[in-house]
Amino acid sequence: MHESAKSVLLGSVLLFAGMKLPAKEAGSNATVAARARAYLHCQGITSVPMTSDAGQTLPLAQIATLSCGELVSVLSDNEGYTTHIRTAEGQEGYVARMYLANAASPLRAKVDEQQKPVNATPQDGVVRWVSGAPGCAQFQSQGRLVESATAEGITVQVSLQDSGWRFHATIAVSNQSGEAISIVPALVTLDELTPSLRNLRQENPSKLAHSQANHMLLRDEASAMPTPSAIAFSSSSAPSSTVSDHSFAPDYATTVDAGGVQSRSLKNKNVAPGEMAAGILWFARDPNAHELSMRLSVGNLVFDFPFSFEQRK
Repeated sequence: MHESAKSVLLGSVLLFAGMKLPAKEAGSNATVAARARAYLHCQGITSVPMTSDAGQTLPLAQIATLSCGELVSVLSDNEGYTTHIRTAEGQEGYVARMYLANAASPLRAKVDEQQKPVNATPQDGVVRWVSGAPGCAQFQSQGRLVESATAEGITVQVSLQDSGWRFHATIAVSNQSGEAISIVPALVTLDELTPSLRNLRQENPSKLAHSQANHMLLRDEASAMPTPSAIAFSSSSAPSSTVSDHSFAPDYATTVDAGGVQSRSLKNKNVAPGEMAAGILWFARDPNAHELSMRLSVGNLVFDFPFSFEQRK
């Protein structure tokens, strides 16, 4: 009888221990299931890059293109520049933290609206950059002012500098239009408007690379600003044109490859939907130039960016 009681007691202990193990596993699974989730939100673009590295160093080790409004799981977040995430398909990588909105936050209600790019309205096929106008933005990047314009899903960003020897423009094009577009550097023009009206010749990068003065090509003695006529636009309903976090216009120009003149130059390229291209073009310099206009033919549109060096006088 005593042995029988011991057997019953031992069996109860084993049964209790066996019941605790699944409970622990269930608790572990609950922890995974409770992992924070977030939505990708962005304005002015329809997708964001996901990279394999947390630093997102250049050139970008991009492993996927994610759509704004997409729900993802947050694997870790140290509140740095990027956040480690997992997509609904199970792919893991890093995205810029500024593109994430907590799934439970009020910001989620605005995601559907934010993922629609704000587009400028072309006039006779020309998109003219105007400060504060819909689809137009400006921001500082590496000490340079960048003008950005979006129309029909195509975003073009340009900054113009004076090296003291040549003018040079950093150009980036992001294609979210749904159709492939062509980048043809030869069709990019820079016109001086004042004090004289003339076209400034585009320089051949391969010839510049062999010049003894090529070390001066990437200097920035002065950075062009918008012309006074381009900042006269004012509307209480227009979005702010100056952003520091690039939430309205992400900085695509930072993807320009490091290296010499030829490796950094903008090249002929067919840009598929969801892709981008960036590079630098050099132009003949007029030290007296005040106001200039840069035009780029992209897709069926011409993007016109007004610049001024008048502030240096």
